[in-house]
Amino acid sequence: MPGQVRYAGRTPNGTVAAFVEQLDRVRHQPLEATGQERAFDLSYRALPASRRRLFRYLGLHPGPDFDVCAAAALGNLTLVHARRTLADLCERRLVVECGTRYRIPDLIAEHARRLAVDEAAVLRAAALDRLARLGSEHHSDHLSRPGRQAATEQP
Repeated sequence: MPGQVRYAGRTPNGTVAAFVEQLDRVRHQPLEATGQERAFDLSYRALPASRRRLFRYLGLHPGPDFDVCAAAALGNLTLVHARRTLADLCERRLVVECGTRYRIPDLIAEHARRLAVDEAAVLRAAALDRLARLGSEHHSDHLSRPGRQAATEQP
C-alpha cells in the first residue's frame, strides 16, 4: 500500500477523505486486477478530468513514442495545454519524457489502451483522424520543403 500511495502522486481533491474514498473503490475492484493495475487506476483517478482525458487518448497512439504535436492532436488541445498536461503526467510517472518525445511505459500503456477502449467510438475515430491529418501535414511539409524541419516539429 505505501508504494501505491506514493505512486498515485497527489491526493485527489486535496482531502484525506476523498483519498480514502478512492482507495476504497480501488479495493473493491474485481479480484483479477493486479496490485499494479490497481495502483495505475488509483493514479489515473487522481488526475484532473482534462489530464485523464489526454491519458486515455494517448492510449490510442499506435507507436512506441510520440511528440507534443501528436498528443495535442489526439487530445484536441493547444500545444501549450498539451505540454502542461504531459509535464503533469511525467511528474506523476504515467508518461516518460525522452528528449523531445514522450512514451508511456509498457505496463501503463496497456492500462491507457484499456481506458481508451471505453471512449465512444466516434470520439476515438475523431482523435485518430486528427492524428492522421497531423501525419499527412508533416509528410506534405517535408515534400514541399526538403531539407527543412516541419513547422509542427519546432518548439
